[in-house]
Amino acid sequence: MQRARIPSSFRETAEESETFAPQWDTRTEEPGRRAALLPDAGATGETLGSISWSSTWQERCVTSPGADPALVEQFRRLAAVMNNAQATSGMRVVMLTSAAQADGKTSTALNLSLVLSESFHRSVLLVDADLRRPSLGEIVQLAEVPGLGEALKAKNDTKLSVVRLSPNLLLLPGGRPDPDPMSGLTSPRMRQIMEEARERFDWVIIDSPPMEPTADAQFLSELVDGIVFVIRAGHTQYPQVEKAVNALGRDRIIGVILNGVEALPGERYAYYGSRS
Repeated sequence: MQRARIPSSFRETAEESETFAPQWDTRTEEPGRRAALLPDAGATGETLGSISWSSTWQERCVTSPGADPALVEQFRRLAAVMNNAQATSGMRVVMLTSAAQADGKTSTALNLSLVLSESFHRSVLLVDADLRRPSLGEIVQLAEVPGLGEALKAKNDTKLSVVRLSPNLLLLPGGRPDPDPMSGLTSPRMRQIMEEARERFDWVIIDSPPMEPTADAQFLSELVDGIVFVIRAGHTQYPQVEKAVNALGRDRIIGVILNGVEALPGERYAYYGSRS
C-alpha cells in the first residue's frame, strides 16, 4: 500500500506505532524554519492508529462497520470520477464548499478523503481551511492545537503539524478559530503550502468555508483544480446555490453532492453530476 511522504513543511503529530509509522522528510531544514510544538493527539473513544475518533463522527464515516453500502458506493463513484479526471487533466487539488452553513461539506470532505485513501489506495492530505470555524480537529478529538491558521500568521515558515488518520490519509487541522483569516488565506505562504502539498500527495482535499456569508471560499478556489459542491436537500435555498455557482464558475465544479435525501431508504447522500 502506498504511503504519503511528509513534505518538508509538514510534521506528523501521531505517535509512532508498528502499524502507522511516520515517514519523515530527512532533508536539512532551511534557515529560519522551526518545528511546531506537537500536541498529544490521544483521547478516549474509538481509535485508528493513535488517533481518537469522536463517537458521533465515527458513525458517519464510510469506513465504519455499520456504514450504509449505498452511501459508500456514492462516494466511490465520485472518487472514481475524480481519479479519471486526474488521469486526463492532472487534477490534484480539490475544494469542497457549499452555498450556506450546515450543508454537510465537512463530513463529505472527510468521507471522500477516506474513500480515496482506503478504496483507491491514494495518498491524501485533508486540509481544514475553514479557519473561522475549524471542525475537522474535533472529529479526531484533538485538543486545541496550532494548525494551518497559526502557520499562516507565523513570522517564520513554521513547520505544519499533521495527523495521520490512516496509512494513506493525513489531516492538516485548521487550528484555533480566527475571526479574520483573509490575509493568511490570500498570502504567498498559503500558496506555497498548497504547491508543496500538490507535489507530495496524490490528492489534496480542502474543506473550505461555505460561500456565505464570507468571501473566503472564493479566494481559496483560485488555488485548486476543481470544486465539489455540497447541497443539503430541504435546507439550501435555490437562490443561494445559483449565486454560489455563478461566483465559483460552473466549469470549475466537477461534481455535486446532495445531502439529506429521503427518497430512498438508507441513501442520505446522492452524487448526481460531474465534469469530465
